[in-house]
Amino acid sequence: RLPKTSLDMAQAALALLGCTSLVARHPPPLLHAPRYAPLVALTGSVAPEEAEAAVERAEALAAQALTAREEADRLAEAAETAAESAADRSDSAAEDIGGSQKFSLSMLASSSAAQAASLDAGAQLASAVEAAEAADELDKQAAEALEAAEEMLALYYDQEGGASS
Repeated sequence: RLPKTSLDMAQAALALLGCTSLVARHPPPLLHAPRYAPLVALTGSVAPEEAEAAVERAEALAAQALTAREEADRLAEAAETAAESAADRSDSAAEDIGGSQKFSLSMLASSSAAQAASLDAGAQLASAVEAAEAADELDKQAAEALEAAEEMLALYYDQEGGASS
């Protein structure tokens, strides 16, 4: 799940436009996306299209961050299940070896299966960690995009208010 502050940011970004359909129609690039704040600093004004594009980018990144976080959570749950299964197999193999007077090939097979399950659980955990790191990066990008969109909207509304005075 997203941390409360990230969830609040995502909801705020979605509320700015009042809809989420723009995400499906205009997915932003994940990396090297244009930053809008420097444009505003150079020109000193914001066109409505620029403000809307900034909000759309923030909205889309928030949606991507939420999807990535859900995927990371799903992978973490799968890794936990795999780790529990590996622990059960290891316990079973240890009981087989500990309760026997003679070593047999079936004991070796159960030990090998337990080891394979443990390696699989480790690989799944590594995937979950990687997905969580990617989700964290998207959260960061979404927060930056939301901040830039808020700055642009504030400037836009200030210039609109100044023009009508």
